[in-house]
Amino acid sequence: MKEKNALIRLFLISFLTLFAEMVFIRYLSSNIYLLSYYKNAVLIAAFLGLGAGMMMDKGRASLLRLLPVATLAFICIVVYFNDYLRIDLDYAGLDESIWPEFWANSRAQSVPIFMVLSFFYIVVALYFVPLGQETIKAMSSFRPLAAYSVNLAGSILGVIAFSIAGWLWTTPVVWFTVFLVPLLWLTRSGSSAITFVINAASVVLTIFVVFSSVLGPEMWSPYSKVRVYPFAGGFDSGFISTTNGNPQVGAMNFDLKYSGPEAALNNESKSIYMIPYFALSPKRVMVVGAGAGNEVAMALRNGATSVDAVEIDPAFVAIGSVMSPHRPFTDKRVSVHIDDARAYFHKAVPGYDLIVIGFLDSQYHLSQMSNIRTENFVYTYESLRRTKDLLSENGILQLNYNAPRLDMRAKLYYMLRDIYGGDLRVYAPARPVSGNISFVAGPGVRAIPADLPDLTTGVFTTQVDKKNYPTDDWPFLYIESKKIPSEYISMLIFIPLASIGVIRVVCGGFSGFSLRFFMLGVGFMLLETKSITSFALLFGSTGTVVSLVFCSILIAGLLANLTVHLFSIRSVKLPYALLFATIAGLYFLPLEMFMDLSWWSRLAVAAGLIGAPLFFAAIIFGVSFAQSSRMNTDFGSNIIGAVVGGMSEYLSMAFGFKALYIIALSAYFIAFLAHSRGSGR
Repeated sequence: MKEKNALIRLFLISFLTLFAEMVFIRYLSSNIYLLSYYKNAVLIAAFLGLGAGMMMDKGRASLLRLLPVATLAFICIVVYFNDYLRIDLDYAGLDESIWPEFWANSRAQSVPIFMVLSFFYIVVALYFVPLGQETIKAMSSFRPLAAYSVNLAGSILGVIAFSIAGWLWTTPVVWFTVFLVPLLWLTRSGSSAITFVINAASVVLTIFVVFSSVLGPEMWSPYSKVRVYPFAGGFDSGFISTTNGNPQVGAMNFDLKYSGPEAALNNESKSIYMIPYFALSPKRVMVVGAGAGNEVAMALRNGATSVDAVEIDPAFVAIGSVMSPHRPFTDKRVSVHIDDARAYFHKAVPGYDLIVIGFLDSQYHLSQMSNIRTENFVYTYESLRRTKDLLSENGILQLNYNAPRLDMRAKLYYMLRDIYGGDLRVYAPARPVSGNISFVAGPGVRAIPADLPDLTTGVFTTQVDKKNYPTDDWPFLYIESKKIPSEYISMLIFIPLASIGVIRVVCGGFSGFSLRFFMLGVGFMLLETKSITSFALLFGSTGTVVSLVFCSILIAGLLANLTVHLFSIRSVKLPYALLFATIAGLYFLPLEMFMDLSWWSRLAVAAGLIGAPLFFAAIIFGVSFAQSSRMNTDFGSNIIGAVVGGMSEYLSMAFGFKALYIIALSAYFIAFLAHSRGSGR
């Protein structure tokens, strides 16, 4: 019975730890807008706290009983920040294009972005220390490999549970209830009656604060917090919606002549939507980034008989179906596809008279492990080249974008010119009220009149070096050239310094630190990140794909442990050789060659090729950890290594994602040398 209880406790704490990571990353980025651009930093902070907690002195009292009160304090800080503070950032001076923070609260006080990031990095790290301490304490009741397997199983359930919560559009009230109620049960042992009562009250208050902090109707899609605001004339005149508090997707009534505060922007947008219809009356149309349906409605009004509407976020399709003045998604001529735009390009059958790439500025990041956005792979050279293959003989591609920066406009222009040649025109509003611009390419543009109402034709004189074109390996349209943006540099300096400080405060130093396990953590984190981006390229940047990949990586670790146990593997020489070989092979393998394969063929490629180094790396860790005599410092060192691996992901902005393979290979080589010297440390 004692062993069974220990097993349940380890499984439960592992589940709660992974679930909490995903909850806090999602909740923070949804309520503090600019943190959505730094999800990676929040995950790194969580890893730091877990690693530090695992490396704590075994004699220290359990900190888990403090967590319910800490959660209440944390939520109150986030709610206060969301209501009374705003981040001070010089958007014009940024190296990466970031949407300015929208704010309507005149009472809000400005605080520097570095102060905000530093504060939440330390707070999140300290918050996860008790979870790390409790995890390693629960693991100590088992042999290392068995303990790690239970830990992986609990983590897998955590990923599945949070993914289901996202797919069901649940709110943070549900998330925190799922996390805090089992946590309260875990804290009951070793707590006095008064402590348990305080913790129970904290859980109730936390859920109440999360619920009461909602100031209006909102929905939580699998990607973001969405609110809808009608125009001055009510929903019949259209609306604007916000994602995580920032204006994003709207719907217009094309039968109205606007005169209110929204008139200028709506009239500007309508003139852009109309551009291709001066040249043709398309029958077959594709709209990616369909949003609430403006471009789809315009296609239907101009005679389209078949429209494929592609939108990654089901919330916007739901809003457009119910609230849009034209209800375009309910028209029988429209087929709605909840999918990633880039993935759909490789599923679609050629022959489109018109392809419209809508205003894809999602502000969503691919995953908590990566700093690329879900639409990054849509604006690569390879992606735009694919659109040409999908057009009919006289077809048109219209790429609409809100790009206030000249370098972003120039990149799109020169890429399209290289692909489409002289069949390219650029239109911008004659009296701009935003950064909206429209690129129109393809044989059909020859029929568009030279002068269009309320628009001017754009001419680019600034040259763009082709090496700075966004590609599938370097998909960063938002960065002018290959470098780490300056706004990330300060954090990359701060994170290691703060991490050292946290470890010294929590652990008293680095006693027992294992270089080998540290490097295994660095390498595996980089392989995870690169694998997620590779799977997103092959299957789409949807939340479903990312969740399945993350879950599959954990399952691969579980299968590796089973392999180590069943075959009594004791040597890591062969796994290291296979790991080095598969990493080297993937570095030189272009994934684009597999993108037009069938779904099952791509899955076989992904599992056999992309998954191979992850499996061999997991076997190496399993064999090494099975022989560990200091589980707390070895596992803690491994988690701290993941912190450095997460930081190294930023190097992809300067060198591309394939460079992560080189860094991972280097980390594993150092780990192999540490193992070969026989110290094991």
